[in-house]
Amino acid sequence: MKATVWRSGAAVLLLIAAVGACTTEDDREPNRGIPTTIQISPASATLSYIHESTSFFANVFDQNGSDLYAPVFWSVSDTAILAVTGDSVSAVVTARANGSAMLLATAEEAVDTVTVTVRQTAGGLEVVSGNDQVGLQGTTLSEPLVVGVVDAGGTIASGVEIAFTPAEGSGTVSDTLAETDAQGRATTQWTLGDARRQSVAVAVGDLRQRFTATANSDPPMPDYALLEGLDFTRQDPLDTDIIEVSATISNLGDGAGPARFPVRLSLDGVTLANMDVDHIAPGEAATVIFTLGPLERGRREVGLEIDPAGGITEWEEENNLATGILSVVRQREIALGESVTLESSTADEVFLFRVEVPEGSDEALNIELSGGSGDADVFGHYDERPGYRYLYRCFGVDPETDELCQMVPARTGTYHIAVHAFTAFGPSTLTVTIGEKPVDPFDIELVFLDGGTGEQRGVIEKAARRWESVIARDVFDWDHAAADRVPAGTCGPGSPAVADRVDDIRVFVTVGSIDGPGNTVAQSGPCWVRPHPVEGAEGIWLQPTLAAIYLDAADVALIESEGMLESFATHELAHALGFVPEVWNHHDRLRNPSIPHSPGADTHFAGPRAVAAFDAAGGAAYARAKVPVENGATEGFSDSHWRESVFGDELMSPLLTGDVQPLSLITIESLYDIGYEVNVGAADEFEVRGAGARVVSGGGG
Repeated sequence: MKATVWRSGAAVLLLIAAVGACTTEDDREPNRGIPTTIQISPASATLSYIHESTSFFANVFDQNGSDLYAPVFWSVSDTAILAVTGDSVSAVVTARANGSAMLLATAEEAVDTVTVTVRQTAGGLEVVSGNDQVGLQGTTLSEPLVVGVVDAGGTIASGVEIAFTPAEGSGTVSDTLAETDAQGRATTQWTLGDARRQSVAVAVGDLRQRFTATANSDPPMPDYALLEGLDFTRQDPLDTDIIEVSATISNLGDGAGPARFPVRLSLDGVTLANMDVDHIAPGEAATVIFTLGPLERGRREVGLEIDPAGGITEWEEENNLATGILSVVRQREIALGESVTLESSTADEVFLFRVEVPEGSDEALNIELSGGSGDADVFGHYDERPGYRYLYRCFGVDPETDELCQMVPARTGTYHIAVHAFTAFGPSTLTVTIGEKPVDPFDIELVFLDGGTGEQRGVIEKAARRWESVIARDVFDWDHAAADRVPAGTCGPGSPAVADRVDDIRVFVTVGSIDGPGNTVAQSGPCWVRPHPVEGAEGIWLQPTLAAIYLDAADVALIESEGMLESFATHELAHALGFVPEVWNHHDRLRNPSIPHSPGADTHFAGPRAVAAFDAAGGAAYARAKVPVENGATEGFSDSHWRESVFGDELMSPLLTGDVQPLSLITIESLYDIGYEVNVGAADEFEVRGAGARVVSGGGG
């Protein structure tokens, strides 16, 4: 058997060899594809920065034009310009230097080529030197203007064309177009023009830079300029007001000019007054002030012009004039108890009134608009008239003409009233009275989330009732179902979601663990502040709708044992109501905060009623800013309490000390200054500790 197998195998091998020996070249592997052509895609490419890469793909075709898989080998004609890496199908080409080179794909005897160009474009443009020079008019600056260019990969870009364009009056440059050199820099020389301040714009693609220079003259000349426009004590004065118009005049030139120069004030193009101003040295400025008014109603243009006759030789004349627009309005005075009929045939008309209260009252001042059709809104404010109706402290914005705006107490002085036609309305009757109308009370809703004994909760309830007696009128309800749904946890751990109407504030109370006895006793404050409800009043924030009080159980027990829990709860509720820097800032009351990095700042509360109460309590001679707030940059103490060195045992000092912690009129009026109506008769007796008290350098001092 073995011999037969060997012979058979040998015969087969011999047969194959014989057949092979008889095959011609034309008959060799008749079904084999031969690489005949290659097509590279894309057909070309341009790279715009060094180290930028792009991919190419090769398709190989056989002698019949059919796709064929065959190994492809990649190379470039100039390795100084391009680098290539690839496999049998694709290649990645990377830019090395500016220029053009061929990318070659080879499969056996088939070859294809494409051109790849490297042309750097500007990815960054910077001023290298030559900026902010000073020279004489008409002379060439000593330093050339030099810019540097890099491509998008951060490599120095050579051969990039840069445009240099002088501004009007800024002279000429030696090369308006210049190419960057091997260091990526382009250069031109600048000959100054006639202007005092000159510039040359530099551009390449979307990139821009600018050179500036200052020209001097021989002899030196002044350049009096009104750069900042006109300032008015208010831009909507009444037709009975006298206002001040002020402006800053700067000398931008290199000469002082005459000893005195004229300035003219005009109204609607008619000269009203002239003033001679003492010369202003180069680089200096002076302020001029004119008195203006009363003026007729309407839109009035005020102008201020330096050297109106053109008698002074200056660098420029165009900056000698500044104008501003006044909207002069009429405000009608009405008496208490007087009725006025109003109507408007158009929307957005505004009627202004004022009423004088000769003697104050603890009762409410009532501004009432009633009767007629359409929709008008009424706004009221005490003391200074706001420049915008939505800044009035009191408003009635129901969707009809029956509106009631109440302010408590009725204070001696001037009240301002604005009636705005939301739509055409009337005829309606406007009446201002004191008393005899019910005032909706302020409501504090306490929600106890966790902890606290029944006695402790009762004391907190008592403190809330006290604040309800201090705040003399409700604020408008806020419907969290219609807007501003509040997620669970917003007002602290365990606080529920809020999606209902709040009247007037809801306070979530927790008695739990913070850090044990001492240190942090409580964490209290608003967690949601109601915005102004009227369209167009966006960005105006009022009083909190939701707040949280978190008390440390260990500290509460100790404070309760010392008989101070009611004062403590009253103090924390004040923070919940808005006695915090965040709400103060909404009403522009907090000044010079010490947190985070200004422990020695003279932090103070700039509410006018609180300042008046501070003065009345013995602080009139206090030498620093009023009302002094605790500084020291200490979280939990600073910027959110009265300054203890001045207020001592007062309820809103940072530390509760003494046998009694009085709730002062200063604290009550500070709530008025953030928009609450208040019962000034609810204040305890209090006297400022010392008018000359120092500014403390640490919290709780």
